[in-house]
Amino acid sequence: MSDSAADLSLTEVLPLLEQRKLSARELVEDCLRRIDLAEAAIRAFVTRTPGLALAAAQRADEARAKGEPCGPLAGVPVAVKDLFLTKGVLTTAGSQVLATYVPAEDAAVWERLAAAGAGLLGKTTTHEFAYGTASAPTANPWDVRRTPGGSSGGSAAALAARMAPIATGTDTGGSLRIPAAACGVSTLRSAHGRISRYGVIPLSPSFDVAGPMARRMLDISILMRVLAGRDPRDQATRDEPCPSYPLEPPRDLAGVRIGLPIDMSWKHVDERIAVVCREALGLLVARGAQLVEIDTPPNAKVVLEKSTGVFDTINETEAHQIHDPLVPHSHLYTPQVRERVRKGEQISKQRYDEALRLRQLWTQDWRSILTTHRLDAIAHPTIDAAPPLIDPAGPPKGPRIRLSVPWSIADFPALSVPAGFDERGLPVGLSLAGLPEREAELLGLAILIDEELQLWRHGPPV
Repeated sequence: MSDSAADLSLTEVLPLLEQRKLSARELVEDCLRRIDLAEAAIRAFVTRTPGLALAAAQRADEARAKGEPCGPLAGVPVAVKDLFLTKGVLTTAGSQVLATYVPAEDAAVWERLAAAGAGLLGKTTTHEFAYGTASAPTANPWDVRRTPGGSSGGSAAALAARMAPIATGTDTGGSLRIPAAACGVSTLRSAHGRISRYGVIPLSPSFDVAGPMARRMLDISILMRVLAGRDPRDQATRDEPCPSYPLEPPRDLAGVRIGLPIDMSWKHVDERIAVVCREALGLLVARGAQLVEIDTPPNAKVVLEKSTGVFDTINETEAHQIHDPLVPHSHLYTPQVRERVRKGEQISKQRYDEALRLRQLWTQDWRSILTTHRLDAIAHPTIDAAPPLIDPAGPPKGPRIRLSVPWSIADFPALSVPAGFDERGLPVGLSLAGLPEREAELLGLAILIDEELQLWRHGPPV
């Protein structure tokens, strides 16, 4: 066992807790010690709740000592993005607009985690209303001069710095995947409607997805088994059986085909990042998978040229609709977010409807590509360059969304798994995307890569 329980993955922690070789209190206390050591440099939390985490740990330890049944996450501390409502705990969405907001109810995601026995360790930083990819003022644990990505950057940084074993985040155009790649952790943006968004402060309902983050991809599977499911309070949730998320890697990949969209997602990528991702894909090839370079079809090319325009049009229109009631408090917004929200007011219904049409076309074309080429997944780097340096004098700047936003538009599940490190020692993330009905298989491919590389064992300098 590691010297500190805080270094262990969820997959490692759970049997130790169940067998009482590790107490939940020891786990929480190790995480709190890690927070005390690193938080001044990383600034991952906006609110800390050690008492709540310790109380959940005590309940779990007492239940196990008595031989009473426990939830699957009993006593495990969780870092929750400050976009999820938490009853009785400050929830600011990173904005002065909600600086004193204490909800009277919990978000569905936190409800499910708490019902499984998890304890709230604290609320993690996010770009204001999740509108960005920088998550200021948080620093990247691998290089504190750099951003952790965003907008779930606080959760990703807390995981990388071993402050928590699991965390929650949200993804509109890449806000789970980008920080996961930048900080060397794992995540899945599941298909829209797989996880309830009830109680998540929205940005763009057409794109918003809530999801899990962890250091190990197997942990993501465990968390999906807890989080996925129908919720009548979120009408977008799917009224269908949840996928059987895998708890081990697939043994044989004979016949598995992985598409590489060269023009769309491999060109104009930092060379070292591309090399690291290719090497990680080689692990799938070694098990029998085939890599297939694919062209972007004519229709998709038309949409691709406008992809961020399609995304921005829908996103800004819906963000304006959500934030319009807060106009009396507009002076409390940061200038960057205030300007982006106001842009949505200028978008005509005709332009919005055209963006929706192009989105539908994009989804149809990519479904056709995967079907025609018999592809099990699409693979490419999660981000195209190292996360930017933090500029204290300028507005927050994060990684670009150009590689992540296509799958938000298509509403395909997409994940990021650690693939290695660049020449500066910074993490590199590999993205896999696929059809919604193949979400579990997609996760299985990532688990295979993750279990072979075992990068979750490597912690940052902090």
